[in-house]
Amino acid sequence: FKNFFRKGDMILLLLCLLTTAFGVVMVASTTNYMGAAQMRYIIIQIAASAVGVLVYAMISSIDADFFSEHRLMLAGFNCMLLVMLIPFGVSVNGNRSWLHFPFLPFNIQVAEVCKITYILIMASVMGSFQNRINSFRSVFTMLFHLGLLVGLNLVLSSDMGVSLIFVFIFIGMAFAGGVSLWWFAAAIGLISAAAPIFWTYVLDDYQRLRIRILFDPTLDADGTGARYHTKMSLKSLTGGGLTGQGLFNGNRT
Repeated sequence: FKNFFRKGDMILLLLCLLTTAFGVVMVASTTNYMGAAQMRYIIIQIAASAVGVLVYAMISSIDADFFSEHRLMLAGFNCMLLVMLIPFGVSVNGNRSWLHFPFLPFNIQVAEVCKITYILIMASVMGSFQNRINSFRSVFTMLFHLGLLVGLNLVLSSDMGVSLIFVFIFIGMAFAGGVSLWWFAAAIGLISAAAPIFWTYVLDDYQRLRIRILFDPTLDADGTGARYHTKMSLKSLTGGGLTGQGLFNGNRT
């Protein structure tokens, strides 16, 4: 830990702690109606934040070249976590994306851990190719790691929402890293061509409905089904006017 204060980004850590503290206050506000039972959520959030600081200190003390040299190990770690969903996975809100261990008071969503290691893998691939980042081998390697993670996550957890987050991480890092817009244009073309097949044979009825309600206001007009979250969001935005309903006073809890 003696290297932490020399290598770690203290400004970044401070910003993370400030936003985390804000998050804890929001958790306390939205669980205020639960009375004493709300302390469980607050304690878990604070404990998780403390673990996060420890992990940040550890990672900051490791030379970045170590991750570049061991990205296959990180990829294997991700695969191992996702495969653990087979014997230990539990379903929460329809997605089998959580690990449950009897000795822990909470579940672990493995994709949240994989997000961190995936970012390191992407940075490692992009760093190793550098000026050759637009080569076929470079782009193929990045797509391979994305496809491996998204494919396993979809097969083992059926959580398409988290899989899309990996896709957006890929797009953001590839764009910021200098991948040519021609590659993005080619990807858009392939996706557009495959969209009818994807819509017909891959998406379930409820997933197609989630897309259709964006364009057809007559679908689930009362907001009890696919439009429920949109309805709740609009109530939250409009319920308290410009200044809101006040801390610990909101009715969307």
